[in-house]
Amino acid sequence: MKAAVSGVPLAQYSLGSAYLKGQGVGKDDAKAFSWMSKAANQGNVLAQSGVGGMYARGLGVRQDYAQAVVWWRKAAEAGNAEAGYNLSRGYYLGEGVKQDYQLAAKWARIAADQGNADAQYQLGILYHEGLGIARDEALAFKWWMKASVNGHAVAQYNVGICYRDGQGIDKDEALAFTWLSKANNQGNDLADFALGGMYFDGVGVPKDEAKAVLLWRKAADQGSAVAQEALGNAYSKGKGITHSDSDAAGWWLKAAQQGNVNAELSLAYAYANGIGILRDDKSAEFWWLAAAKTGNADAEASLGMLYYRGMDGKPNYAEAAKWFFKAAAHGSPSAKTYLEMMKENDQIDSKLL
Repeated sequence: MKAAVSGVPLAQYSLGSAYLKGQGVGKDDAKAFSWMSKAANQGNVLAQSGVGGMYARGLGVRQDYAQAVVWWRKAAEAGNAEAGYNLSRGYYLGEGVKQDYQLAAKWARIAADQGNADAQYQLGILYHEGLGIARDEALAFKWWMKASVNGHAVAQYNVGICYRDGQGIDKDEALAFTWLSKANNQGNDLADFALGGMYFDGVGVPKDEAKAVLLWRKAADQGSAVAQEALGNAYSKGKGITHSDSDAAGWWLKAAQQGNVNAELSLAYAYANGIGILRDDKSAEFWWLAAAKTGNADAEASLGMLYYRGMDGKPNYAEAAKWFFKAAAHGSPSAKTYLEMMKENDQIDSKLL
């Protein structure tokens, strides 16, 4: 404390960190920001990076991404890798600075070369997406692997997927399983889902549907919509778990509420046919409409059939035809068949033809 009060930058930074973490003193974001700022204004690079982070998160000061970028730039230009990554991320997202993928790539590369795992992962993303740099799946894999070796869980997941699909590297299902397992051990829910798929299909590991379901359940409980949809499918088919239409509908509902289109389709079908849930045409309509917003041909054709048979027994041929035309335009064979039948039965308004 005496050294900080007397103006020693490193001591001021250390005291600010202590207040920020509540180590040895009571946690106090305002005091943390005050001491960090004193050190940052004297050129302490760690403090400059820290002040940028506090501005970005609104800790001890009003949130201000523009100020965060100012301090990250100072620290990054002085060689701080964490600040360099944060500056890259700011340019990538357009937070506190005008979005600029080339500058995002520049700062990601600088920080990545310094061994920063977040920057290595970020650089892999930029190569994968071809943003600010030429698209190159091999280089994306290279940087994700570097980040993975440094313990970055999402990068480990990406490396696993690359090995599984042969993306940027030769396909190797055993290595896919290895890296997905590493990500899984760090609690990555995407890895839980992917590993579940490998167990379910027997890819890179002996087929084990029960193990797959356990992994999907773990990911589903963490909020993964794709895992919730897969778990619903498993209950529906009785694969790896006891068949239960009601449990299937329950998991599809969770996934559908997060916008998972496949779950929306399955849930709508369950409502329309009273499978595992009370039959409810209005609810079926709601979820098919949700899926149809994405241009899904199955949802559009299903809406056509729903209106053709009638909501609560009242056919609406005009609405049916409208959705059949949409589905047919998206390549639905069943929609084309219904349209032909409706033409033969004079059930389509001539203005629509």
